[in-house]
Amino acid sequence: MRASATGRPSQARKREGFEVTRSGYRRSRPPITVGFNITRRHFIAALLCTSLPLTIRAGVVQPVASTGWLTATMNSLASRIEALAARTMPANWELLHACLYYALAGQYILAQRGFVTRLEGGAVIYNPFSSACHDIKPHVWLETDTHFIDGSTLPRWGYITVIPRQRVARHPGEVIPGFTRILILEQRSDPEFLNYIATHRARFERALQGAESGHE
Repeated sequence: MRASATGRPSQARKREGFEVTRSGYRRSRPPITVGFNITRRHFIAALLCTSLPLTIRAGVVQPVASTGWLTATMNSLASRIEALAARTMPANWELLHACLYYALAGQYILAQRGFVTRLEGGAVIYNPFSSACHDIKPHVWLETDTHFIDGSTLPRWGYITVIPRQRVARHPGEVIPGFTRILILEQRSDPEFLNYIATHRARFERALQGAESGHE
């Protein structure tokens, strides 16, 4: 080992857990990879212990969107949505197809409050791959960037369903048992479906203006 001009070794000397540098002693750092793995595990464990709802997909931890405020809003509007759906849907309209007018009524009332939604249609399964599974086909519902909203469950089950999108699967392989609430089996955007929606949206708007009668 070659000595420097000061008579000290040119290479830093190591002592138990320390390194000697020109600025003094400093504690040696553990391998970065080990420290990262331990920190990541502790971070995930801490989040789980705080009961924060999470989904883990492709190694990414995603917090589930809160539904409390939206559920409270939909509950406060439920009677208005139900009354508007009943007033605008055609007479003798089957309950099986009532989802369309509940969606139109819900979208209209939410829009009055500045809440933008998308009307979607196809087929869904509630609680997929469980003993409580229930499929609805055909079906129409509302979506936002964060939630799935189903007004047709109001006459079916007595409440409007609000589900965060992390708990909605769009492919059977995305279903997480005990966590996934909705599996969307089909989501239609074909011309026939779009024309069907446009026809009934026009009828809904005419009923709003009193130009066409519904149940009343």
